[in-house]
Amino acid sequence: MTQQFSRLVAGVYRIGQVFTRAGSTVTSCTAYNRNTNDVVGLHLIPLPPPTAASAPQQLQSLFAQLERRRQVQSPAVLPLHTWGLDGSWLYLVTDPPRGISLRHLMDHEHIDLQRALQIVRQILKGAEALEAQGFMGLDLRPSLITVQVIEFRDYVQIDDLGLRLLVNALGLGTSQQPDDMAFFDPRYLAPEEIQGLPPGPWSDVYHAGLLLFELVTGRPPFTGRTIAETAFLQTNAPLPSLELYHHNTPNVVQALLEHALAKQPAQRFASVQAFLNALNGIQMPPPPERVPAFGEITLLASAEQQPSSATREIAAIKTTSDLSLAQTLIQASQREAASPPASPEAGPHSERAEKDVLAYLCFEKGERPLHLPIRGRNVVVGRADPRRQLYPDIDLTPLDTNMVVSRQHARIHFEETFFYIEDLKSHNGTWLGGLRLKPLKAELLQHGDRLRFGSLECIFRVPGQSDPPRPGARSEPQAKSPPKADQPGS
Repeated sequence: MTQQFSRLVAGVYRIGQVFTRAGSTVTSCTAYNRNTNDVVGLHLIPLPPPTAASAPQQLQSLFAQLERRRQVQSPAVLPLHTWGLDGSWLYLVTDPPRGISLRHLMDHEHIDLQRALQIVRQILKGAEALEAQGFMGLDLRPSLITVQVIEFRDYVQIDDLGLRLLVNALGLGTSQQPDDMAFFDPRYLAPEEIQGLPPGPWSDVYHAGLLLFELVTGRPPFTGRTIAETAFLQTNAPLPSLELYHHNTPNVVQALLEHALAKQPAQRFASVQAFLNALNGIQMPPPPERVPAFGEITLLASAEQQPSSATREIAAIKTTSDLSLAQTLIQASQREAASPPASPEAGPHSERAEKDVLAYLCFEKGERPLHLPIRGRNVVVGRADPRRQLYPDIDLTPLDTNMVVSRQHARIHFEETFFYIEDLKSHNGTWLGGLRLKPLKAELLQHGDRLRFGSLECIFRVPGQSDPPRPGARSEPQAKSPPKADQPGS
């Protein structure tokens, strides 16, 4: 394909990186605009030889759809800048690809209910903008939705350009590969589309409901062993209960999904706006870690390396609709840790500090500082994942209100008289002073150093060592390499 376009496309665009596999109906790539020196997204479709059935009238109708698509302006929709013909090829110019596909996000990250709702809300806003220009029956496969994370916030964009319908209208849609543009994947189609009926706004309500179900549970609601079996389940099988795959999901989410995924279009939300309004009306209880202020949970400072049963219960009810239960468990955890943790400034007079505490991570925001003890030579810092029964040695879940900490974020290692810290390929990085650590490269950690896990800031302190003078006698510490003589490397 690229050999055919060793020249400039339309005399302007030079092909860069090609993303689609060999044999795909549509070739998608980056390109360089010679006139502006910008990088753009470029999509190339071969036009079939003209016949009596596909005369200029049909092409004009298709081109009119592209012109309407170009008019769509929404931050939740990939913009189509221009389009045209180059010999026997139709080309479309868009923004260059940014972020990752929703498919990649689903496959590689654990998405909680709150984040799933936020993603689907943005998808519905994009669908509303497309429907305003007359586009319905959108191609909302996860591979055609892009998620860009900026400062820990998801920015979602629908990449559907109408290419699936365009390719099939040109008679090019014969592929049975799920990742091909022309493929009608029954996992992401409404029942009326599978039955050959025209789609409408109710169809996109169904599409968004399918995505919300998969975001919450990790799997599509209807998947058979064959394409035909999947199509049968999509048109006939009842919606599975979310509780089968994701415990403690609020009943209101199940009820809204059953309404959005009703088999009969008349029984669904009348429009994507109505579905969006319903999702906006969900009153999600705050996760337990967001209820207390800094320092209000004292159990973490007195727990051993394995979290207590109360801690695990608090993490497990993250999406429960019973806020009183969350409050009860928080009170239980506070009673379990009735005595406050030893302060790292207590020095040798602190019994617990002398006994087994090697150091502390000190979070000093709020009225009461929170000091998390380090009691081991190899301690993993991260966020609990009750669904997979993964609990780090130091669990930052109660502090991580913005979900910026990875499940296994960093490791603190103690050897002889020296401490080291290394980043464990975390998503948002580990910072020592003003320097972001390179993954899996240990750096020397000293008393008073400031650490940041994503956006969570703390101070590393060793019992018995005095702090530097407070008026800024010690500037922001920089990551230091271990001394060559007595300290092993990473």
